[in-house]
Amino acid sequence: MPDGLAIDLEPFRKRTEFIRRADGLTPEAFLDHWHRCHAPLLRPLAGLRGLVLNLVDRARSPGAPYDAVIELWFDPAARDDTDPALAAAIAADRALFMRNEVMRFHTREVVIRPVIAQAGRRRVKRIGLVGRAPQTSRESFFQDWVHQHAPQANEQPGLEGYVLNLLDHEQGPWDGYAELWWTDAQAFEAASLAIRSTVGARLGFFHSHVLLYVDEHEAISPPARLDG
Repeated sequence: MPDGLAIDLEPFRKRTEFIRRADGLTPEAFLDHWHRCHAPLLRPLAGLRGLVLNLVDRARSPGAPYDAVIELWFDPAARDDTDPALAAAIAADRALFMRNEVMRFHTREVVIRPVIAQAGRRRVKRIGLVGRAPQTSRESFFQDWVHQHAPQANEQPGLEGYVLNLLDHEQGPWDGYAELWWTDAQAFEAASLAIRSTVGARLGFFHSHVLLYVDEHEAISPPARLDG
């Protein structure tokens, strides 16, 4: 992890999957299958502490390369030794509602602004995939992202949560992703205008950058989320 200023990493291991839904499956059918079939299969995974599906909002992200983002949090000491029968059931079910083209990340979180548990509320959430320029080291990129960019972005009005996810492995062109929550669409629009000349002006330090606006569905509220 980077030299220089300390980066306060959350202890939980996190696995994130950027996926596409199966051909011919509507977003509504995809979401229904997640709630009825797939999430219940994942719940028994050893050490699982949080489980969230982020369904991409096609109205806000019409050209998004993914349809959903699945996030799983695990205890630091959890072993990756899933029962073979459970692993086979999960794999068989995946084939029913998603394509076999998954981008998978293993990350640790940096909480910039603590996240309030969803508790059934609708709010605006954005996931931003980011990657550094080829000439920039991971160490200096993480330092800039955590200690310069994030504090500026955290000043925007209406922000309800802000978390950085730092990849623990090389996976170009990506180095991680940011998650930001706003109370509602009006707060999001006001925040976008407020930071246009500050944070918006320095997005160039992200060499790769993809924004996904999503609807969040908490199957298991992740660790460290605050009660609303």
